[in-house]
Amino acid sequence: MRIFDTLTVFVAASAATVLATGTKQHDSDLLWGTYRPNLYFGTRPRLPDSLLSGLMWFGLDQTNWQNIRHSCELGDNLSEYGYQRHNGRDFGEQMLRDNDHGVEIKSEFIKVAGKNGGSWAVRFSGKTAEDNVEGVALVYYFGLEGNGTMAMNVGKGSAKIVGKTDDLGLFSIRIVPSAKNKFPVIAKQLQKIPELTSVGKKISGIAVKAPKTDVWKAKDIFMREMFTSARKRVGFISKHVGADSEMAGSVLFALDNDGLKKRDRNLFFSQMIVRGEFSFDVIYECEDKNASISRNGISTLVKNRRSEFDHRFEATFGLRNKGFSDKQVEMARDAVSSLVGGIGYFYGSGLVSKDPKPEYGISQDVSEPELSTPYSLFATTPSRPFFPRGFLWDEGFHQLVLGQWDSKICMEIIQSWFSTMDADGWMAREQILGSEARSKVPSEFQVQYPNFANPPTLLFAIEKIADVQKTLSHTKSPKHRAFDMQDDDGENGCEKDIDGFDLLQDNDQSENTDNMQEALEEMVEYTQRLLKYFLTTQFGNGAAGKPMAERGYRWRGRTMDHTLTSGLDDYPRARPPSTGELHVDLYAWVTYMISVNAKMALLSNDSETLSELETQLETHLKGLDQVHWNEQENMYCDVTSQVRDDYDELEDDEDSAYERAFVCHRGYISLMPMVLGLVPYDSDKLGHILNMIEDPDELWTEYGLRSLSKSDQYYGQGENYWRGPIWLNINYLVLSSLYRNYVSVEGPYQGQAQRIYSRLRENLINNVFAQYESSHFFWEQYNPETGAGQRTHPFTGWTTLIVPIMAEKY
Repeated sequence: MRIFDTLTVFVAASAATVLATGTKQHDSDLLWGTYRPNLYFGTRPRLPDSLLSGLMWFGLDQTNWQNIRHSCELGDNLSEYGYQRHNGRDFGEQMLRDNDHGVEIKSEFIKVAGKNGGSWAVRFSGKTAEDNVEGVALVYYFGLEGNGTMAMNVGKGSAKIVGKTDDLGLFSIRIVPSAKNKFPVIAKQLQKIPELTSVGKKISGIAVKAPKTDVWKAKDIFMREMFTSARKRVGFISKHVGADSEMAGSVLFALDNDGLKKRDRNLFFSQMIVRGEFSFDVIYECEDKNASISRNGISTLVKNRRSEFDHRFEATFGLRNKGFSDKQVEMARDAVSSLVGGIGYFYGSGLVSKDPKPEYGISQDVSEPELSTPYSLFATTPSRPFFPRGFLWDEGFHQLVLGQWDSKICMEIIQSWFSTMDADGWMAREQILGSEARSKVPSEFQVQYPNFANPPTLLFAIEKIADVQKTLSHTKSPKHRAFDMQDDDGENGCEKDIDGFDLLQDNDQSENTDNMQEALEEMVEYTQRLLKYFLTTQFGNGAAGKPMAERGYRWRGRTMDHTLTSGLDDYPRARPPSTGELHVDLYAWVTYMISVNAKMALLSNDSETLSELETQLETHLKGLDQVHWNEQENMYCDVTSQVRDDYDELEDDEDSAYERAFVCHRGYISLMPMVLGLVPYDSDKLGHILNMIEDPDELWTEYGLRSLSKSDQYYGQGENYWRGPIWLNINYLVLSSLYRNYVSVEGPYQGQAQRIYSRLRENLINNVFAQYESSHFFWEQYNPETGAGQRTHPFTGWTTLIVPIMAEKY
């Protein structure tokens, strides 16, 4: 099986440390970052109740001052935003284009290692539109959520903040506008008022005492303070030149340095009003003198790290070497950077029910949900404006990209997720931590239930690490169906990839093998607990008393039109829902989990557990076909229970009233056994699955594979979320499985698999690139009829899988 090309033995050493404890102290390297992805730009350390910062801006005409930009919002209608480069550690640059407010802003973030997380700086530069005569107000703030002290002083050319907290120590901050910045021209009658001659022409600020729990509401607090000040200024101007005189936003909304001399303030805003080209620097410095940052040095650091990034990007993905154009490479670079730039640190309480949510049609009392003990999560986010928090189902796909770029950050994120796991193996599928996160989620979706599972996609990355270890230790896989297509014989091209990948770099093989072994042993506890959770909570009601493989599995949380827990929300299932359902995709996921745990047991030399898992794997592989393969339809289907046509309620026993019936909807769930590597390369079932994929009346389009067959009665109906639109994550899994398991293995379907792989890969690359070129965004999904991007954007979660597809690194 192919492996992360950057999962070098360096991962082994770091992974062992990262996984050693769920409450380790983070590397200083990764303490500070752009870890507020819900904002257009914001920073924070990976510490609870600490120092937050963020950017705001607004146009100064008659309407825009009411629509201050701060958090990423679809309704803001920015024509472009997202990171063009971000290495996840000490460099990131992005472009923000806001046509409605008539401004474009570039941010360039750099970091210097040092004590307490080191120092960092960000340079903002840009220009206002030519027709924006009123100009733009640029605001940058710092707020302290926890204990500590801060004080701010505003001079002629800069604003300075000094502060101290227990976790950050002493720190100082400078906000310095360029001397070349220009101020909007105001009406002559306003120029005649002496008190207004300097208003807004220099950097200004205000200091506010905010409740510590409300610092994240910086925008609302700023607007309240600004409007209060503006009303006073309107009255002042009216006394001098009359109430009907022309007002200027640059004068009305300039800050007045209020509250700076008071000692109990914890939220500080600095403001610059500009027109034309502008720039300003924000420089945060820790007390470590070796980590100081000069304004003149920012440009050099940015230039050097930009060059380093581009070199590393090509070395990692090799897209130019594969013949992609500069524009295509730029798209791929933006994709990876925006995924990395979407990493966030979240801390707070989640709303959790102690009781399982009742099954469909079953009434029982459930206790009121309660806020959990506060905890933290380090995670990637699917979409900065719409899904700016951790999603379990999405995270595993994200790590398939991030793991190739920075394996250590990948491991930190996996460990952070595992640290949220309870004793039973449950993790909340959506991490809505704290009041800021809950403010973005409708109340009906906030509660997390302990019987609600989610596809175990984190195992994708863990399996990659196990494969690295297998290569280093020359361990032979168990000869089972789930392993046979990924054996050590080199027939599927695996050996070629390993030969081209310097696993050992300059290190000793035996030492690094031991380090990776230790890391895997730490992960075994979590993967086994996760498997046990699925086996004990997601089992089906069929064939009661029989082995689990014969009973099947059922997602909890079903409603008439949704199975949110499956990740495929509105994909058609049995109607009406019942506890007699069995879900083929869940059966495939459980079988996949068993196979990964078997790999882990093998590498951990746990022969007893390995033997048990081998038996489970064998019975599940057989049971998958027995329970879910429909010979008439030649496809994998869900199953439900229904009353027998010949049932006589007067004559027959009630226990015999029900029989199993297939629920068949060709689409993504029909493919899950194949994409998870559970269908043998020489099986007739594979031929039927490939025919379904390649049929334009079923799943095939020129833009990617539809989520639901075009011939299905529910195609394009209802919410139409997973009922036809093209999704990159499942298309990636199809390509990955074809590439790893079928294309390079001699068999009856090798040619068809190769043809589908080549055409599908080309179609996906061409369409994602075309849509990015026309819109400057990556999209949540793509229209199966036109290829157009649709729904949430920018969606820089699993849509960034287009990059490993381009690189053919699965």
